[in-house]
Amino acid sequence: MKFHIKNYIAQSGERYSFLFAPEEPGVPLFYPAVYVSRSLRENHTHQTQLVALDAIRRLCEWERDRGISLEDRLLVQTLLNAQEVDDLAGHIKARRSGKPGQTITSRKFNVYWGYVRSYIAWLTDELFPNVDDAAVRKLVEKQAERLKAKTLRRVGSRARKKHALLDEKFTESVREVLVELFASPFMGMPTATHRGTRLRNVVMARILYETGMRRGELLSLKLRNFTESSGGRLPYLEVERNHDDELDHRTNQPVAKTQGRILAISYGLEEQIKQYRTEYRAEIQNVGFGDEDFLFCVHQSGKTVGKALTVNGFNTAISYLKKKFPGLGKNLHPHAFRHDFNYRFSLHADQMGWTEAQEAEAREEVNGWATGSDMAKVYNLRHRRERAMEIGVKIARDTERPV
Repeated sequence: MKFHIKNYIAQSGERYSFLFAPEEPGVPLFYPAVYVSRSLRENHTHQTQLVALDAIRRLCEWERDRGISLEDRLLVQTLLNAQEVDDLAGHIKARRSGKPGQTITSRKFNVYWGYVRSYIAWLTDELFPNVDDAAVRKLVEKQAERLKAKTLRRVGSRARKKHALLDEKFTESVREVLVELFASPFMGMPTATHRGTRLRNVVMARILYETGMRRGELLSLKLRNFTESSGGRLPYLEVERNHDDELDHRTNQPVAKTQGRILAISYGLEEQIKQYRTEYRAEIQNVGFGDEDFLFCVHQSGKTVGKALTVNGFNTAISYLKKKFPGLGKNLHPHAFRHDFNYRFSLHADQMGWTEAQEAEAREEVNGWATGSDMAKVYNLRHRRERAMEIGVKIARDTERPV
């Protein structure tokens, strides 16, 4: 039996979650629920709350395995000693799946450890007697220092990660397969069975490819967010901020992490969206046709047919495309579309002769980033790197004999 997290939706549309112990599956753990409610609910998204609860779940597992109750110990003025802190850090670091001895990444550990430290500090302030006494406060601060000391200082070179990000794009062969699939979404299908599902999956991939929007933004698109071309105006999709949408009944709600914006699409994609909407989506049972209904929905028969497609459903769709078309490679993932979009964005900016400032401003708008975004600066480093390479080649040729 394991500790587990259950997700809920309030009538207002707010998403919230509780942590449950295996011996009491119907009653949420009191202190984790209070901590999330007091410390995280007001200023953190539901996804952030889930990460915090996942970290606290690991802490609860450690308590269970070691026969320790932090609540009971704090009430009798007993804090974690150095050995226990070391042991707890090792437990948090251990990978839950895979071979024994494997650990999670340093970055992920630091995220989990940060929430564990925050929760223990909050719990100590709540339960430790005479916590405001100077001598007691000194002991509490010593425990906090022990916990902080376990944070991993080096999580990799930022410069190396920036350059790796610039290199993360599709190969030409992958782009060729994608473009061919966009042009012929039903290729390799001898019968009409599942044509609607195939077109839905291809249209979703094409939207990611053409706009660079995030997976959560894609799955949050409603029928009213698609505007057809008219009067010489290009067709476009509108991305909206949609946290705690009361009309979205998915417990794990896909959300737009960035700012709302309007994104132009090609006429070819426009026609495919119209085809999917009128020829295939309209034939699905229980599907809605109002402006607030979601564009992409479940096609497979069952209790969820016609409902908005979930994140897991989207991931399954991408996995199917990779399996059906091996040329897409095994490393194709939703965010790779965003990286490749920004790479192609830079190429077009070069062709248009934009300055770095112009490119950064336009990139911020199309990606939904705030003015002065660090991510825009990272992608603009491509200019400097390629110019440096050009100058480096010219300098290297100084050693060649003149012809």
